Amino acid sequence: MVLPDLPVMLESIGGKEFKWLIIPSFAIIALLTRPFSGKLADTVGRVFVMMMGAAITMLACGLYIFIPIISLFFINRAFHGFCAGFTPTGFTAYADDIVPLEKRGEAMGIIGICNNIGNAIGWVIGSKCTAAFGLDTMFVIASLLGLIALLIFTTLPETVSNKQKFSFKLLKLNKKELFEWRVLLPGWVMLLTAFTSGAILAIIADFSAFVGVSNKGQYMAIYILSSLFIRFMAGRWSDRFGRKLIALLGSIALFASMLTLAYATDSVLYTVSSVLFGLGFGLVSPSLFAWAVDLSLPGLKGKAVGTLFIYLEIGIILGSSIAGLIYNSNSDNFFLALIISAIVTFIPVIILYRAMRLETKMKMLKRRHL
Repeated sequence: MVLPDLPVMLESIGGKEFKWLIIPSFAIIALLTRPFSGKLADTVGRVFVMMMGAAITMLACGLYIFIPIISLFFINRAFHGFCAGFTPTGFTAYADDIVPLEKRGEAMGIIGICNNIGNAIGWVIGSKCTAAFGLDTMFVIASLLGLIALLIFTTLPETVSNKQKFSFKLLKLNKKELFEWRVLLPGWVMLLTAFTSGAILAIIADFSAFVGVSNKGQYMAIYILSSLFIRFMAGRWSDRFGRKLIALLGSIALFASMLTLAYATDSVLYTVSSVLFGLGFGLVSPSLFAWAVDLSLPGLKGKAVGTLFIYLEIGIILGSSIAGLIYNSNSDNFFLALIISAIVTFIPVIILYRAMRLETKMKMLKRRHL
């Protein structure tokens, strides 16, 4: 909800040249907290981790109102990043705990649907609220939504059977607890596809104005609606046809989306790109999260999910930083930023295609030996 108008706020306090840091300053902290949230989700409990994220959201959104200088803006932006490091890890692991194995992909799709609905409402309503009532009112409403989420989380039963009481000792991580190497392949696919998400988050508000679209949240709203449409089926498809195939189709759609947007000069191709973007992430996201949980060991789902989110945050950080620096508030640079994003997104197409061919060869060899 707050993201579309943070560049406006930053410009108002003299930070126009630092707009490209809005996403990385948030995502870096989210990245750093993933190993901790994954461990806490597996030990203290999923609900505890979700509540922590909601409480931080509530506080951070309220604190934006009182920020007069650039340094405090980015301190609070980093603090806000803790919510992304905690809540998604908690609710992804929680959802997997309460669904049967054969419906894991479907469950990941439903999570994405709910997440997308929230994002769509936030992007559209946030911009309209700011236009009608000002930034402060928008931040207050965002903070209240964080409080509502916190209250909802308190009503959920915990799914971790042998949970521990929170202790600062649990925040000490050894090397084995930092990263789940079993999710390396879906992780790299996540990183490369998330690059496009970071690029879009960094430049789409300004690009919308460039092609004559007045509502800064329109691209995200269309993307989310198209993502909702496909997510109803994507999770089931990944359960039935395999994680790699559905992720491959999603990666192709993301590549086409970036290529289309690079050549957009009006609202037509802009809209086509946003639809493809939604279809792409609607296919990729539930497939990769289900794939990561497939590869995890019992009792380490939180760690596996947290590791996949690490790849997600790295992709967003790289995409937003590189695209933001290339763009540099110069509309002549939009094309280059988007073409680079398209090239990066084509890499997972190659990775997944080769992985599927290798998997097919391995199956054929096993049949011959049998």
